[in-house]
Amino acid sequence: MGTTLAAIIAGIAGQRQVRAEHRHWRRQLRRDAYAAFTVKADEVYEALRGVEAELARPGHDLDGLRGALDKTRRLVRGDLADAQTAVELEGPEELTRMAGELTKSLSACVAAIQARIIGREGSDALGANESHRIRSFLNHASNKREQFVRHARKAIDV
Repeated sequence: MGTTLAAIIAGIAGQRQVRAEHRHWRRQLRRDAYAAFTVKADEVYEALRGVEAELARPGHDLDGLRGALDKTRRLVRGDLADAQTAVELEGPEELTRMAGELTKSLSACVAAIQARIIGREGSDALGANESHRIRSFLNHASNKREQFVRHARKAIDV
């Protein structure tokens, strides 16, 4: 009887250990997915800030800016989209939604900048209204990032 009871207790303890290790492993997977997504979103954001700052400068290199914007667009559609997929797989649903919102916000910023430089010939600086509009998109993306990070911290601290 004592041996049977000891075996049952050992089995229960083993199951608890396996569950704890699994929870730790899942938390680490989520953390890695959230971190990778945040890093890629930050790369896009910084690239967009650089393009916006260059556009605001008189005498900017318009062809260079177009190239930088194309590279940023590829980053959104490539690395950022891949990182977002990892967040979608790891969940939870709330963070999946927030990752999508941040990606859409960054994509909208790319589109706003693209709209400002399409057909532009000269290297005149952006007007105040154009610059303000682009900064509004950047601020929106920054707020979405902060929201994602705040919720990601809660999700991995569970």
